Amino acid sequence: MSDQLRQNIYSNFKSMTDEELIEIWIKNDRVEWSDIAFEVLEEILEKRIEKLPSQNDPIIKYQDKAAENKQLEDWEIKLLDDENQPELYDTLEVLSLKDNINKLAKAVVIIYIISALLNSYTVQELLLGQLPTFENASYIVWEILITSLTVGIQIAVTYFPLKALNQILRILMEMEFNSRKAKS
Repeated sequence: MSDQLRQNIYSNFKSMTDEELIEIWIKNDRVEWSDIAFEVLEEILEKRIEKLPSQNDPIIKYQDKAAENKQLEDWEIKLLDDENQPELYDTLEVLSLKDNINKLAKAVVIIYIISALLNSYTVQELLLGQLPTFENASYIVWEILITSLTVGIQIAVTYFPLKALNQILRILMEMEFNSRKAKS
């Protein structure tokens, strides 16, 4: 049986290009390919190329993409593990949207601050190499105060509604989940 398997693997690999074989060799995916497959692959590559490239660390098991990208909260895991999934929306998609809204809220703060700095007359002068003088110090203080106030208002008007939307999505998902549990 082992010889027949080895022969089948050999004939399959032999029909592949050098690039395909080298890619398999370097990736070193031990989940997709058996040890026998790598023995046969090594044998074929040694005949075809001068020197075998180094391999990546072996992939022994695949990691869950969702767990790899982010840590889920307990209530999110409970929603995803439920066999009775909602019909009107995809739970994972809404959780992803919730996370993206959270990221956007944080990005808005940074964008507004950078935008205000770049639009500041004083910062523009500094970027051009002109140092502010004491004569216009009161102007600089007023500019900083007004800019800070304006940026603070812009951030509040955008950040807090996005955070509220994030929480509303969470509340609605939990309510929907709990209502499905009550019907069961």
